[in-house]
Parts: sequence; C-alpha cells; structure tokens
Amino acid sequence: MNQLEHLDEIAREAWAGDYARTGVLSKGELLYVALASGRMRELCPSDSIAYAVDRVGPEWMAHMLTVWRADTQPQN
Repeated sequence: MNQLEHLDEIAREAWAGDYARTGVLSKGELLYVALASGRMRELCPSDSIAYAVDRVGPEWMAHMLTVWRADTQPQN
C-alpha cells in the first residue's frame, strides 16, 4: 500500500466519524484526509479549504479526485 492509499484508508475512517488514526499525521497528510473525507470542520477547523488544496498540491489533489469523485460525502 502506498502513502496515498494509506491516507485514503484513514480518510474513509474519518468519513465514518472515526478520527483515531489522524493524530499521528503530518499537517499535509491531515489536510488531505480532511479534504477527502469532507471533515475539514472537524479535523482542521482553523484552515481554509483554499489553504488545504494549495498545501496538498496538484499531484495529491489529482489522486484524490480520481479516488473520491464517486464517493458520497458525510451528511452530518
């Protein structure tokens, strides 16, 4: 499993409301998980979406769009 697949796994847990594995992530990794899971408010409340997208970078964003495009976002 590569780094982004690992982060996608954590993002799916965060999407379901389980943030247990987010505490050990770097800032960039946490922003990726927050964006992918739709949990910016819970995981990075002081960061804007624009900041997160810029910090994550184009390669990780392209991966995120490919993997997460068809997934629904949390309703709560």
